[in-house]
Amino acid sequence: MGNAQIDRVGRVRSGLGFILVLVSLLSSPQSFAAPADIGGLTVTLPDAASGWRKAGKGNLFMLQKDFPETEEDKRGSALIQITKPLSAARNSLQAGMKTFVATLPDMAKEDILIKHYGVTVNGDDIRVEERCCVHQKNVTINQIVVGIAGDKRQVYLQFVLLNVNGDRSSSAEADFATLVRSVKLDPSDKDFDLVPASDDGELDGVFTHLDTGLRPNVFGGMDFYSDSTITMFDPKGLFSTELPKGGRSIAEHCKDTPTVCGLYKLTGGGFFSSAGSIEMRSVTSAYGTIEIETKPFSKKGEDLVIADADYRAVPPFDEGATLDGEWVSTFASSGTTATSSGSVASSHTLTLHRNGTFERTGWSGASMTNEIGGSRSGVTTSGNRPGASGRYKLSGYRLDLTDASGKTESMSIFEPDKGSDGLLVINGNNYLKDDGK
Repeated sequence: MGNAQIDRVGRVRSGLGFILVLVSLLSSPQSFAAPADIGGLTVTLPDAASGWRKAGKGNLFMLQKDFPETEEDKRGSALIQITKPLSAARNSLQAGMKTFVATLPDMAKEDILIKHYGVTVNGDDIRVEERCCVHQKNVTINQIVVGIAGDKRQVYLQFVLLNVNGDRSSSAEADFATLVRSVKLDPSDKDFDLVPASDDGELDGVFTHLDTGLRPNVFGGMDFYSDSTITMFDPKGLFSTELPKGGRSIAEHCKDTPTVCGLYKLTGGGFFSSAGSIEMRSVTSAYGTIEIETKPFSKKGEDLVIADADYRAVPPFDEGATLDGEWVSTFASSGTTATSSGSVASSHTLTLHRNGTFERTGWSGASMTNEIGGSRSGVTTSGNRPGASGRYKLSGYRLDLTDASGKTESMSIFEPDKGSDGLLVINGNNYLKDDGK
């Protein structure tokens, strides 16, 4: 980044510091329209009814949303700052991020909690970094900084929370993420959407892969997991790591939940051989970051081999198919630290009959103990899930449960083991068949 660009970001730093000190004196609410042009940058702003308003003046375009004090939460504010586009080379994005993060000097000392790197749907480089938490004069400050760089121009966006957490934080961050996805550095840029290219696609179907290992839990321990993950490929070029719910198409599903979707194409091979690799462009965050991976690929009959892992084809259920048996999904997690221990467990049972009826029950429980200064305290809780019964319907990869009141719940379902109903994966959870032994 040249000296001129560093100087411009430096002036941004001074303006932001002044704003943070005088946040309560920001300008009065104004209405605004979407989309907006900010020095040649196009963004779609939140609707005024969402509570966001224009605030401040100077080198940053700013939005502010205030949250009133409640019994549970302090009075707080959320701020969005957007720079005007800076002239700079693409490879200076990382240095520019460091400079912009330093607009909050104390925050720059904090480690990055969450980061996403990749490209946008328009091919620009994008970096997202989240840091937490700085405390200044009874104010807790959280920061998310986004940098987007094309070949000649860059833009930086910042999201700052002042005494805002929980649902209020999630809602404000969702607005910011939507705004980031709308950024267009160039007038020819397209809106965020997963649109396959002409050379994308070819595969068709649902494939499952058995993923096992250990992962840390919230109690400080390690849990063994065994998940039958799925990948659904659309012949036009979309893929999803979740099955669409409610009868939606994969295109509708990916438009609503892009972070479990992406685009793919087969590459390599020749006239007399199949593709030797698969390029998968996955959406890895709500900010529209896309990571590109190219993996070895081959076909094995109806199945696939991706990066030396077997992906077995999963056939859909026939329309009106029935099952007969009792399937149980269980979960347990526990751990111990120097001053505490805890555990949680749950079990859910689904019984399906060949006449099209079902019953389901469940229970859950948790316990936790803490020891502070030689004094020990603890809590234990448990409860049963109200039973339900009614009729069910299987079709494709969808299970509909309609209870006695007429309410229908739609869930995804598949059998990972060919020719066996010993394991059902329902809404991503493993249900093992109880054979009565």
